[in-house]
Amino acid sequence: MKISVYGAGYVGLVQASCLANLGHDVVCAELISARLEALAKGKTPFFEPGMDDLLTQELANGRLRFTSDPADAARHGEVQFLAVGTPPLADGSSDLSYLLAAADTIALNAPNNSLIVTKSTVPVGTGQKLAARLKSAAEKAARPVSFRVASNPEFLAEGHALQDFLQPQRTVFGVSDAHAEAQLREIYAPLKLSAERTLVMSVESAELAKYAANAMLAVRISFMNELANLADMTGACIDSVRDAMALDPRIGQKFLNSGCGYGGSCFPKDVTSLVKQGEAVGSVMRIADAAAEINVLQRELMADRLLALLRAEGRKPEDTVIALWGMAFKPDTDDVREAPGIVMAQKLLNAGFSVRAYDPQAQHTGRAELAVNAGFSTTETAMQALAGADVLLVATEWKEFYSVTPEEVARVMRTPIVFDGRSVFNAAKARSAGLRYHAFGRLNA
Repeated sequence: MKISVYGAGYVGLVQASCLANLGHDVVCAELISARLEALAKGKTPFFEPGMDDLLTQELANGRLRFTSDPADAARHGEVQFLAVGTPPLADGSSDLSYLLAAADTIALNAPNNSLIVTKSTVPVGTGQKLAARLKSAAEKAARPVSFRVASNPEFLAEGHALQDFLQPQRTVFGVSDAHAEAQLREIYAPLKLSAERTLVMSVESAELAKYAANAMLAVRISFMNELANLADMTGACIDSVRDAMALDPRIGQKFLNSGCGYGGSCFPKDVTSLVKQGEAVGSVMRIADAAAEINVLQRELMADRLLALLRAEGRKPEDTVIALWGMAFKPDTDDVREAPGIVMAQKLLNAGFSVRAYDPQAQHTGRAELAVNAGFSTTETAMQALAGADVLLVATEWKEFYSVTPEEVARVMRTPIVFDGRSVFNAAKARSAGLRYHAFGRLNA
């Protein structure tokens, strides 16, 4: 099938490359010239395991090509996926300007009766706005065409995107006609989707389903962080509390780790957008709003505690080096958007302390955020960041950090203070090795 994809960012590039891998003829439109240059060389503009190989393969076999002209993409596809950015506006609501601009191009160039599918995360009701925009733009251009609109939200986790696409936990088709459902099923037919994990619903329900999933996970994270803070104040151990909760089959084990908060391109903006959607229709989303507020505070709380300790000990910022392990918001990505490590580092730098950072994949993206600070630097290894440091701040749970023993940490640091925002170290072993170990809710771990 001939398919067009708009946007070669994280969602769009995965969608385009994987659809080409399924045998479809895919054209992907991208306006950022630097990104297009990298893609032409088979280089993914972000880190995602397996993406470079898949991209190179599909470019070579001719099933995937990129264009800087959205009209070129519009003329190509009988099905057109919108995977453009929907960044937050100043008030936290979603900016749909890129999506509507793509709709204008489609209305002027796409074949009659094309299926237009939103892959981007969009507020409930966007499908209706998109259909109206397509109709209006086509009428203004005197084009005797009509289009159908559907929603096919993505459920990709950064670091596992290819697996999530090729072996989906669930697939959602938001459609308003049988033809649209049939086309989407044909597109994904090579995946042999499970019947019980393929859900067909209205466009509005599909739009809300994506926000509901992200908000639920964000709520779990924020609730566990609140519990960890309470454990700190009462002498409880959050690890033991989590283990007891996880054995309840109604709760399960996923997203019960406490720490320094969530980040990334999805959870922060999607939770805030959901709150704004509720406000717009008079349905207050109190729990989602609280989760967002808790997360904002949690991302700074560990830095606040660290600053309070250093000031209490009379340490001068100019004489203190803080090693930061991890700048990406999670492992297996180089994405530092809304990352707790970046937020905490900036707060420490603002206070005049030096921050020496290491991240296996986010060195470049992290430097882009923090290099304007005179006290910021990066190293090529985790141990180089740690050598002679006064404090270790762990902000991302990369696998390689688990392999470093507390004894190695104590041996190379100038003063063995560790603030573990991701529970990378065994608390008891860390303390027995001589580390002054701090972590949310693990005073008695």
